[in-house]
Amino acid sequence: MEKWKNEYKEIQVPEEMKERIEEAVASAREQKKKVHTVKRWKHMSAAAAVLVLVLALPNTSQTAAAAMQQIPLLGEFFKVVTVREYHVDEERNYAKVNVPEILTDETALTGSEEAMTPNEEAAAIQAKDTTAAINFDIQKVTDELIEEFKTTLEEAGDEGYHDLYIDSEVLTDDERWFSLELVLYQGAGSGYERHRHYTIDKLTGKRSVLADFFEENYVEMISEEIKKQMREQMTADEGVIYWLDDELMGDENFDQIAEDQDFYVNKDGQVVVCFNEYDVAPGYMGCVEFVLPDLENFKKI
Repeated sequence: MEKWKNEYKEIQVPEEMKERIEEAVASAREQKKKVHTVKRWKHMSAAAAVLVLVLALPNTSQTAAAAMQQIPLLGEFFKVVTVREYHVDEERNYAKVNVPEILTDETALTGSEEAMTPNEEAAAIQAKDTTAAINFDIQKVTDELIEEFKTTLEEAGDEGYHDLYIDSEVLTDDERWFSLELVLYQGAGSGYERHRHYTIDKLTGKRSVLADFFEENYVEMISEEIKKQMREQMTADEGVIYWLDDELMGDENFDQIAEDQDFYVNKDGQVVVCFNEYDVAPGYMGCVEFVLPDLENFKKI
């Protein structure tokens, strides 16, 4: 993998081709969303028929159904605000940073004219702890990148081009799920983009992990599903390359997801597994995502 990374880092971008980084990132993200949508519909039926991922959803048992009737109505309980901005706009150096923070607001609860139920109160209290932990993580990673960028400018002087882009987007905010995406981009001739996702279950107020959705062997099951989707995409489009079954990549080939693999829940209630640039594919593929089969009729074992 280091060989691939080094090759991409050695590519020099002509000055006349250099565009503002936020435009490039925005355009790339929009294009990837379109591609993912097409590929999702193209491959989803076959995926659901071949692999049974066991997803826990409300209608799987009487107990779960009863619990759903008591979902705290958090509604617009979560709000995202920008708490720090950092901008640099020079000939060779550019930074656009908007650091988000998640706020909780009990007054936004649906039905707030009455006192909160015990379930609502418990979820609201837990949500405050959850958002505090998420905000700490966001602040830590963004502070590190800003300080790294400042140090680079001091050491580089008038040499090279340096870019930093940090922004966020609420991907899902429905009756059950809240998912926030943090976009982190660093550029120095070539660039490196990574995403971090934070998903909160409004039923409990807790931050969700993959183990909340699937049975114990979820790492193996999800990994096999992703490999299948990778092969399908490469077969359908020769321009799509993943590091899978590649003799030259050896041990760097994708084997399986991490137990704490990054993911989010999309607006259709599906789990989307995410990889950063260079994790499982060459740099030109960018950050890649895989939508897991939509299996509402199965329950967690």
